[in-house]
Amino acid sequence: MSVPEGLEGSGQGLTRRTFLLAVGSASLLLACNGKAPATHAGATPAKRTDGRFLQLSQALTGKSDLDPATAGRIEAAFAKLHPDMHAQFPALAAKAQQVHGAEALLAAVGDARPTALAIITAWYTGSVGKGPQAITVSYRDALMQRPVDDGLFPPTYAQGGPAWWTAEPPAAVRAHG
Repeated sequence: MSVPEGLEGSGQGLTRRTFLLAVGSASLLLACNGKAPATHAGATPAKRTDGRFLQLSQALTGKSDLDPATAGRIEAAFAKLHPDMHAQFPALAAKAQQVHGAEALLAAVGDARPTALAIITAWYTGSVGKGPQAITVSYRDALMQRPVDDGLFPPTYAQGGPAWWTAEPPAAVRAHG
């Protein structure tokens, strides 16, 4: 960031940006006062599972690198929102042990197909359910983000990472600003 003409070497130690950063940080510390961060009312903590749901998810999606914590959150969200579907998980997991390949598994699950498709949908969208009751279990790591992960960031994610706005802008922007 360039210094306005006439202020170079003025000894001005406190800039507006530094002042606002200090006031904001102090306000945040005072507001928290040792309290734990608040969680969203619908947020469900990841629970430890025996791994069967993760294996079922891997079989249904065809992806072997699914996150176990996300699997726990998806399973917990189904248990909360769709207990009838959640009750079908053990039978689906058993079927996944007998059949190999996502398409073959979907063909073999019979009446549990809507549940299997709901599990796949949860992994791709990062949420379970629809409407105001839906529970978001993952956003950045939802499978729908993978095809463009090498070049695009999901909406609402800053490309520069945390506090990207504090960095000096690129030279081309400074030249025209």
